[in-house]
Amino acid sequence: MSSEQPTESPAVPGTAADTPQQMFSNFVQLGIIVRDLDRTVKVLSEVFGMGPWRYVTYPPTGRDDIELTYRGEEGHFSHRIAFTNLGPIELEIVEPTTGPSGITEFVAEHGEGIHHIRFNMPDLEPVMAHLAAHDIGTLMSGSGIRPGTQWVHLDTADKVGFIIEIMNTLPGTSGQTP
Repeated sequence: MSSEQPTESPAVPGTAADTPQQMFSNFVQLGIIVRDLDRTVKVLSEVFGMGPWRYVTYPPTGRDDIELTYRGEEGHFSHRIAFTNLGPIELEIVEPTTGPSGITEFVAEHGEGIHHIRFNMPDLEPVMAHLAAHDIGTLMSGSGIRPGTQWVHLDTADKVGFIIEIMNTLPGTSGQTP
């Protein structure tokens, strides 16, 4: 008869059993807001050798499942976005194009600059419950580019000086923006 105690398997990031350190362990993205996406990508490519780039217009056209919110109301905004990988971290460059959003709010208040860091997790609900207990709500949110995903920009700028984004990942995917 063994005297060893059963050990618990490590928690999966973004699940109810997580500590805050476990919930926010999968840092995957740095988001930067700019006024001119083409200019920024051109300089980052030609001068700094970054790329290749993946481009999207958000929200994607042709999908009727997209839901957007901004400050607790239905959102009506769009952005042009370019993505590239810097080692294991995804760099997201965002240019606001229409409508009020957390992105246009940032540009009006701060100009261009580093806006957010993103953490991926399989389930947003336990994380949102944890954050609500700490008086952290949603600045804006939306359906992900990949169907079945959702992203949330947390209203953290007044607390930590920048936005924290969380996004659920789907089984069998890396969570990287396609």
